[in-house]
Amino acid sequence: MRHSPAHPIVRPLGAFEHVIDLYISRNPVQFSLVVELASPVSAHRLERALAQLQRTHPLLAVGIDRSGDRPAFRESTEPIGVRHVSGVDWREAAAQEQTRPVDADGSPLARATLVGDAPDGRGSAVVLTFSHQITDGRGALRAAHDLLAILDARTLPARPVPLDQESLLERLPGTERPTDHTPGPPAEPAVATVRPFDAAAPSIETAELDPATTAHLRSTARANGSTVQGAICAAAAQALSALTGAESIRVNVPVDLRSALDLEDDVVNRFTATAVVLRAPAQSTLWSLAKDATAQLRAARAGARQAALMLGSLEPADASQAEAAMLAATAADLEITNLGTSEPDSSSAVAIWGPTMTTQVRDERILGVVTHAGSLRLVLTTHGDTRGLPADVAGRLARLGGSGAEG
Repeated sequence: MRHSPAHPIVRPLGAFEHVIDLYISRNPVQFSLVVELASPVSAHRLERALAQLQRTHPLLAVGIDRSGDRPAFRESTEPIGVRHVSGVDWREAAAQEQTRPVDADGSPLARATLVGDAPDGRGSAVVLTFSHQITDGRGALRAAHDLLAILDARTLPARPVPLDQESLLERLPGTERPTDHTPGPPAEPAVATVRPFDAAAPSIETAELDPATTAHLRSTARANGSTVQGAICAAAAQALSALTGAESIRVNVPVDLRSALDLEDDVVNRFTATAVVLRAPAQSTLWSLAKDATAQLRAARAGARQAALMLGSLEPADASQAEAAMLAATAADLEITNLGTSEPDSSSAVAIWGPTMTTQVRDERILGVVTHAGSLRLVLTTHGDTRGLPADVAGRLARLGGSGAEG
């Protein structure tokens, strides 16, 4: 169904949402979270749970109306679609999600794939896919948690429409609109270029650490003046340097504003990004690199509010300008999107993986990280040849945190 005046406008897109939407109008950007279920669920039961999830989170029940001067989220009454596939691994299903662009003019801007032979098979998983205008990875994790709660027969209240990022940040005390763009770190390597969308499925590769190793890694990182995220950046830099021979590794890291600024955990975009540059990873110890990465990430978190407002002040006139701005901001050898710790409040999920994602940037490598039920899990999505990279990163982390890496 296309938009109709009978369906009310929810709210205009915010400035950063508009930048993302302009970029997506030329280059599909959607991402998935994968929830491995403890027991099978039928497609009908999943559809009912998703309908309730849409009543809980307003941006899961919208399309984008671009007919006016400013694009807006317009209310939709259509349900989140569920596709049921069997005889495939969830990795294959998640890769296929990257071959089917979400129709931004249609609605809603989320969909689901049920993987497995439910209701009597084993290995059931739900692949939740979101177009990037409506949420980021952490918001998608909130949606996944709430879906599990609904599947556990809990009733969740309807939430208000979340404000756009800039309007929310401007309401915080001490916020000033940026007047000048402060340049970030120099682009290393050169500004990225687009890989024209051709519906080719990316490769998806995984690795994980068991709970004991993950716990030991966390305590060891703390004792060495690092965070787990810093250690992941360091291990990835060493692994990628060994693979490519690069003497300097640039890692693009989204910064979650919810944790940085103590914001509400809504299904919406609440992020900015920073670049962590680690030089001579092959000649450095992992902990020295980890401490360097941790210091860079802490500085980025301290400046997250202003960085987010600067992103919102770009105001590109068209899709070409949005594309140029996004490519300049995301030039990197690797992106690490760490959704943090997902404390299970439900026994319905065995594991959560993601995000799996492509942004149509040439030679991109996106490493999604989630720690769920005590286990740190890595999933790499790429069109390039980086076979074995997640296992290498996990192995380096495991040697720091004990043993127990699994590929």
